[in-house]
Amino acid sequence: MRRVAITPVRVAGAGLLAVALAMTLSAVVALIDGGGAAAGLTMAALVTASVGCALFFGSQVSPTTDSALAFASVAWSWLAVALAGALPFLFTGVVPWAHFDDAIFESVSGFTCTGSTILSDFDSVPQGLLFYRSMTQWLGGMGLVVLAVAVLPALGIGGLDLIASEAPGPTADRLSLRVRDTARRLWLLYGAVTCIVAMLLLAVGMSVFDAVTHAFTTIATGGYSPRAESIAHFDSVAIELVIIAGMLYAGANFSIHWHALRQGIGAYGRVSEIRWYLSLIAGAFMLLLWVNHGELEWFRNIRESLFYAVSLGSNTGFGSSNYVLWMPAAHLTLLILMLVGGMSGSTAGGMKVLRLQVVFRYSFRELMRARHPNAVIPIRLGRTTIEEQVASKVVGFVLLYLGLIVAGGVVLSGLGVDPVTAFSGSVSALGNVGPALGEAGPTSNFLVFPRAGRLVLMVMMALGRLELFPAMLMLVASLRGLNRMHRQREDTKSP
Repeated sequence: MRRVAITPVRVAGAGLLAVALAMTLSAVVALIDGGGAAAGLTMAALVTASVGCALFFGSQVSPTTDSALAFASVAWSWLAVALAGALPFLFTGVVPWAHFDDAIFESVSGFTCTGSTILSDFDSVPQGLLFYRSMTQWLGGMGLVVLAVAVLPALGIGGLDLIASEAPGPTADRLSLRVRDTARRLWLLYGAVTCIVAMLLLAVGMSVFDAVTHAFTTIATGGYSPRAESIAHFDSVAIELVIIAGMLYAGANFSIHWHALRQGIGAYGRVSEIRWYLSLIAGAFMLLLWVNHGELEWFRNIRESLFYAVSLGSNTGFGSSNYVLWMPAAHLTLLILMLVGGMSGSTAGGMKVLRLQVVFRYSFRELMRARHPNAVIPIRLGRTTIEEQVASKVVGFVLLYLGLIVAGGVVLSGLGVDPVTAFSGSVSALGNVGPALGEAGPTSNFLVFPRAGRLVLMVMMALGRLELFPAMLMLVASLRGLNRMHRQREDTKSP
């Protein structure tokens, strides 16, 4: 059999094999639990593994690789994984085949670490499927392609380009001279922190199942919970404190965490972005305390304000109460947190704190230029000077990001959704947050949106997770690849 030399096909195959493994582990959990879903998960694993093997072993590395092709590899692998990830919901009967798009929505929301859900009766969902649902976010958190580079060296393609296009945030930091070692170190740290959070949750009163599933989605900043009431189900200050610590950690840059392990805690102090990140969350916490003063009992005010400042500041989306009942000023504060998100290089979504820094510095520089037209004023972030070209790209990204939010909100409003729910849902989807405002709050689900509206939200979730510019490069590379294949076909036809 002749192998096709297409890198995106090979990467998609590797991603599907990783997802098939997750389905298999979930089937084992279903067997141990005895609550059903083992057969459906096994069938989904077999189908996914078969397609994954065909794609991976039936293709080979492209002889020419560039950034556009790397971005296309990541994007198309995400599409394949999202479609395959819907199979367990369909094969187990939790989502009827007539509503297959809802299964895809749940899968996309999981792998993009968004946390929006169409499920309502969680008690009727088998634990094996809930375990798989949490695993989708854990795999999506650090990225399936980073996993592929770490454990499948046979890929042999532009590894750092793949990590750069997959790792959440504007940049990928090389932690080692070998790209494969960088990917492995990221995943080792990611796995180790997940284990620590799971053990801490177990120690403060969670069951083994709850501790593991919540550790998966905490470190992935995904927000899926096997409980309909999310973290509010446990009503435990100790559990909330562990979750808060995990969300804060995961919302920061994992490369900085690795350097801090090697060089000491002083590594954090040398990064201006982490100061902005913590200051933004602390400022939101103080503002929420002030706004909710008189509305909530003092201890509950501290407890809920801190939890939501961290949950939405890291774009995790866990819920400890119904913030929709809060004052409008609190809603605005939470909306800003959803919009900004966590640090670059973290598992969090949003437009990232680093970009907020650059936009603020750029705006301040332009104000100074208006007063001193001939002055040369560099844009600095800590000790780093940002090049003019980079600053312009960041400003362009932010404008495009805000434009997509407005466009999404307008489309959803046109489909009959009330404006508050529509525009906050658009912010939540593009920022991979999960809950929104209005009818799509933390105690609701996304069935409040019409079927066509959920399709719009799926597209926005994917764009938010893949980053906007890489998604555009995906289209460029895909069109270029189709043109190349067409030319080759024409050449073979010509005498």
